[in-house]
Amino acid sequence: MVQSARKEKVCQEQDCQDQWQDLSPEVRAQCGEFLYCPFCANEMVTRCSECGETLHDTGFKFCPFCGSSFEE
Repeated sequence: MVQSARKEKVCQEQDCQDQWQDLSPEVRAQCGEFLYCPFCANEMVTRCSECGETLHDTGFKFCPFCGSSFEE
C-alpha cells in the first residue's frame, strides 16, 4: 500500500529547528512560500514528510526515495 506524504519546506540548519517548532501551526502553514529561512537566511529546501529526503523536483507525484504519494 502506498503511503501518503506531504512536500514540506524546511531549513536544513539544525540550530533553526527549535525556533521553527516554537511557531504556531497557523504561522508554519504560511511559511511554505518562503524561499529563505527567517531565522538564518539560508535557502529553504523541499523534503518528503514521510522519509525526510530532499526533493530537487517539486513536480513529482511520488517520492523517488520512499514511494509515498504526495497529497495534492
